[in-house]
Amino acid sequence: MTRNTISASVYLVLVVVAITSRIWPFPLGREIGIALTVTFLALEISRAPALQRNVGALLFFIGTLSAWAGGDLVGGLMNGLERSQIFLVMFFAVMWLREPAVVSPSLRTLRDAVVAQPAGRRFPILWLSGHILGSVLNLAAMSLLSAMVADQKNARLQKRLSLCLMHGFTTASTWGPFYVSIAVILSAIPGLSWIEIAPLGFALSMCLLIVGWTYDRLFLREKPAPDSVRPGPPLTAGTIGRAALILVQLIFLVMGAHELVGLSIPVALGVIGPPFAIAWAAVQAKKGRRWHTGARPLIRRIFSNLPELRNEAVAFVAASVLGVGVSRVLPPEKIGAALYEYGIHPDVVVVGVVFGTSLLGMAGLHPVVIAILVGEVLPPEVIGIAPEVLAVALLGVWGTSTMVSPFSATTLFMARVVGLPSHVIAWRWGPPLILLSACVVAAYVVIIRHLLYS
Repeated sequence: MTRNTISASVYLVLVVVAITSRIWPFPLGREIGIALTVTFLALEISRAPALQRNVGALLFFIGTLSAWAGGDLVGGLMNGLERSQIFLVMFFAVMWLREPAVVSPSLRTLRDAVVAQPAGRRFPILWLSGHILGSVLNLAAMSLLSAMVADQKNARLQKRLSLCLMHGFTTASTWGPFYVSIAVILSAIPGLSWIEIAPLGFALSMCLLIVGWTYDRLFLREKPAPDSVRPGPPLTAGTIGRAALILVQLIFLVMGAHELVGLSIPVALGVIGPPFAIAWAAVQAKKGRRWHTGARPLIRRIFSNLPELRNEAVAFVAASVLGVGVSRVLPPEKIGAALYEYGIHPDVVVVGVVFGTSLLGMAGLHPVVIAILVGEVLPPEVIGIAPEVLAVALLGVWGTSTMVSPFSATTLFMARVVGLPSHVIAWRWGPPLILLSACVVAAYVVIIRHLLYS
């Protein structure tokens, strides 16, 4: 048995244990899940990129040291490892959906229609397509739509379309139920439900659309000129409807399990995502060969690709251990007392969270670290704000902060598409738009705090 097969088997059993223990708790379920998490990391951490491996090790060490200093070394480690499992379930489910989405005839037709849009309509349609598809399909949406960017010969236009697609995709993290951002925030701020924050997040994302479009037209847009637009099908209601039908079915099933059965969104997606993807792949194959050429190859590819989730596992396990560990040495009560003593206004704190997350993203720190850390040591009751306000503040800059990180999956993907180093996209292209977006997010959360939660 190869190392890849062992790692894939461990990850698969880990997902089954994590889901089962949250639906039907059983003896030693927590301990088995933690042991499997540690085993997967032990098998795969040496194969992770050196930078991510070293950063993950540093965060894990700081979290462990903090838990020890707080007198709860074993408890802190156990809690951090346990909390990270739900995120690994979500990555597992999203991986299943990616392959059938990229080859779906309905989604490819929609992609071709979007790619063929002329100047003037191109920005909002590409932004909205990346936004809506990304809210359900995650990075598969970027894979589908990146052809519009890759085909451009004009460097300035390629930059504009890259920023448009990335901005549309990443801002869906403000509300998209299948984004890991939602799972992290709902875990970091207990007591919240998706339906409580989704409308606020969606409204914020539309504000960010206006910001992106305005920035593009004022600072990046050149005098309209003929450019190379690939011929494609028209963007009709039928084209949109056929693509939407697939997404609506998945949303209906997952959110139905969430609302009616009471499963958390990651668990519901972990239960429904794989069989949905298998059925989707089978339907796309020829009649009579649906299992042999559709479903079975997908199952084999997913199983063999499970070890590729090592990077996500390293990042999210380390962030979880860091957040839990630091909370042991910096309990929220001390933070709250310090805020009161120095008279720091809640608006100042929440605006600091917004800009701090964006700036730390530029330094390469994944927003999951900030979100879990804030949830542990700076919960909403300590700041003096409603949980919804803190959640929207973190969600508002979750995605956009990855646009200015040269190490994020979004930036690395776009770097491959345009053939440029990731730091060019992150540190040269992104900062003006992201700082504008952060200003809008900060203003938005302060306004809703005073209008809706004062």
